[in-house]
Amino acid sequence: MVNRSKVLVVWHDAHSGDDGWHTAGDIDSEPCVVESVGWLLPDAKAGHVVIVQSVLTHDESIDGVLCVPVGMVVSVQIL
Repeated sequence: MVNRSKVLVVWHDAHSGDDGWHTAGDIDSEPCVVESVGWLLPDAKAGHVVIVQSVLTHDESIDGVLCVPVGMVVSVQIL
């Protein structure tokens, strides 16, 4: 893992708006905003921002990989 940039990714998650029977006008119109922090893996997956939760220092193994489609990303801030 060459890049060790720690980032805050703000993104809109797909979510269920269904809690039983209701009218279409009752559906929540607000996005489900998520903030995720991790180490950026640039160019890991085309069309996605990829971050990891944990990195082993001795061999750079990674864990907790999150791949967010670019179209769902609101912002990426280097911490």
